[in-house]
Amino acid sequence: MWKPWQQASGWGHASNERAIGNARSAATLLSRRRVEREEVELFLRDRATRPVPLPGVAPGVAPRPA
Repeated sequence: MWKPWQQASGWGHASNERAIGNARSAATLLSRRRVEREEVELFLRDRATRPVPLPGVAPGVAPRPA
C-alpha cells in the first residue's frame, strides 16, 4: 500500500541531515577564519607596539649623540 506520508517523512529527514551537515561545515570554516583573523590582529598589534630599530645601531645599544 502506498503511504505518501512515509515518503515525505524520509525526504524531510534526509533534507534535515544535509542541512545539519552544511551547518557544521560552515561553523567550522567560520571558526577557523575567526581564529586566523585574531592571530593576524595579535601579530599586527605586537608589531605596532615594538620599537623600530634605528639603522646602523645594534639592538640594545643607545645611539651616541651627534
